[in-house]
Amino acid sequence: MSENSVPDDSDRSEILGLLATYAFGLDRRDFASVASVFTADAEVQNVFDPHLPGGEKFNSLTTGGSAVAEGARQLFSNLDATQHLLGAQSIEFTDTGAHTSTQIVAHHHRGSGYYHTGGTYEDDLVRAPEGWRIFRRTLRIHWTTGSPEVFLAS
Repeated sequence: MSENSVPDDSDRSEILGLLATYAFGLDRRDFASVASVFTADAEVQNVFDPHLPGGEKFNSLTTGGSAVAEGARQLFSNLDATQHLLGAQSIEFTDTGAHTSTQIVAHHHRGSGYYHTGGTYEDDLVRAPEGWRIFRRTLRIHWTTGSPEVFLAS
């Protein structure tokens, strides 16, 4: 980062707020907010640990904040409710921006069925004119419970 853009507590606060905006955006089905946390050319990769049954169905790479939001809209279209909980978080400022790690637990429900996942968001961010934005995210899912079938139409 340049000398005149030394990160401070306001940067930390803005980044944490950005991560919360994403989680609330998903759960409120506010996909414009979901798209807003990413750069236009962001890359988002979902990776389920290989031992997870059915996880390979959700491994993907999506490019662009709008595409990420549209993918979430489609994936969640058959769900009755979701809740994305953010846990422990770390922020490390780098020469080019910031790197964050955030533990997550995500609850997905349709009728009496559920699919809960736990993992980590690994994010690389840049300071854009409109504020901090994610340009690369890897969602690593380490555990699941329930059935991924809740995402399928009945």
